[in-house]
Amino acid sequence: MKKSITILAMILSATIMYAQGNLEVKANPVGWAFGATNISLEMPLEHHKNITLNASAWHYSDRLIDALDISRKGGASVGVRRYLLNNDDQGVFMGLASRYINSNAYSYYETYDETTGYWDYGYNEVDNSYLSLGFTVGYKLVYDRITIDTFCGVGRKVYQPNPSRWELPAEFMGGINFGYRF
Repeated sequence: MKKSITILAMILSATIMYAQGNLEVKANPVGWAFGATNISLEMPLEHHKNITLNASAWHYSDRLIDALDISRKGGASVGVRRYLLNNDDQGVFMGLASRYINSNAYSYYETYDETTGYWDYGYNEVDNSYLSLGFTVGYKLVYDRITIDTFCGVGRKVYQPNPSRWELPAEFMGGINFGYRF
């Protein structure tokens, strides 16, 4: 259900952005090769070409989750970027981003049954999803209609329904994307 809502939101965003022109669709082919499928959309504001709006969504395959022993299933992000050295959307940028990470983790439990005198051991699946806010810095190279951008940043978890005392309240974000402008 969450995947369907995310896909529907991305299609709606793409339609709105495409109607206004200068839509850029990006993906990370290296991530796709390993099972981390993603798609990003970026569009400059009409009167401020050096400020862009971003939306992205990604999903991790079961094979990648097992190989890396992670609990993340995917996520979505929205943000804004401001390109510093040009009046266009290329070069060095700084940005703000909000991310929702869909994640389930397992918590270990043990209970004692007084009627049988035995301990019961097992795992419960716990919703470990969270929402974070943060900032990014990066660089985007534009060649005709082909774009390459790389970014990194940090964020702070602002909402988590089941926080773990072992997790950091901060997160790292980063990536490289190859795109095409329509």
